[in-house]
Amino acid sequence: MVNGAWRSLVSRLLWEQEVLGSNPGAPTISAGNPTPPEATRMNSDRIPQLITMAAIASVFPLVSAAQEPTLATVLERAAAYVDRYQTELGSVIAEEHYLQVADGRLTRRMVSDLLVLSTPGLQEPWLAFRDVIKVDGKEVPDRQQRLEDLFLKSPRITGQLRRRLMAESARFNIGAITRNTNVPTMALQVLSATEQPRFAFRKAGDQRIEGIETWEVEFDENKPPTLITGNDGKDLLGHGKVWIEPSSGRVVETDFRAEDDAVQLEIEMRVAYRPDDTLGILVPAKMKERYLVRLRPVTTRERLARRSIEVNGEATYSNFRRFLVEVKIDVGAGLKR
Repeated sequence: MVNGAWRSLVSRLLWEQEVLGSNPGAPTISAGNPTPPEATRMNSDRIPQLITMAAIASVFPLVSAAQEPTLATVLERAAAYVDRYQTELGSVIAEEHYLQVADGRLTRRMVSDLLVLSTPGLQEPWLAFRDVIKVDGKEVPDRQQRLEDLFLKSPRITGQLRRRLMAESARFNIGAITRNTNVPTMALQVLSATEQPRFAFRKAGDQRIEGIETWEVEFDENKPPTLITGNDGKDLLGHGKVWIEPSSGRVVETDFRAEDDAVQLEIEMRVAYRPDDTLGILVPAKMKERYLVRLRPVTTRERLARRSIEVNGEATYSNFRRFLVEVKIDVGAGLKR
């Protein structure tokens, strides 16, 4: 490094002891500086002190010029990343292959175009529309004009249209558990600048994922309005983990969980992000979800009644491309959580 900065801690120690080595003996101000006269020879009186300092340096690791960031710094970087990500990923379409399994016996396979919209300014900054093309290998009738009908004829997303999109996206879901939270980007809201104050964060460890060094950060939602609610509008406090690249704030994986003790409901949703060559950013690659309701056992004369209701899902995403229709969004009071 030049312009008055030390190249290393060793350089500084040696310079302070008036010793020259392979590195410059003083901070590099500019090329061609004359060597300080007092540094042209080794002072024999300082040799014992130098040996002591060298021994210390060999025992204790040297402080890196790039200090490990604090958790607050990493969270600040993640918030900035999520803010940019809304613009970068907003208005894209991905091909989704989605398998749902209800109670371990009923299955459904869907092939869809998943439209992901960024809705900045709303308390729910992500909106996904699942345009289902095939269900269990069969074409869905009358779906060719759905995107045009919804967006070209009515490009303004109002509260009514938003609810319609959510209902349309979930209409082929199976199982006895009603849900519309299966949007892969949902958990990114945890790291947004507006939502972070409602969460507690702590670093749990380090993990290398697909060649990316990440921090494993645990989170707990501690105050409403919560990211998800129960059927009766009850706030469900979330918790889980996110894996963040500390140097950039990029989010590599998310694991979001919540429970509703009143109905013994458990929700789990884990999403992995991977690089996409077309968009040049990390995109959702796989989403795994689990919804479980634990029922009280009921014994009849014939049998012991089913003790739980469970729905598992796994979706994979590919073929990301930009959605080129201009969509306007109404920020209305009716859209708030």
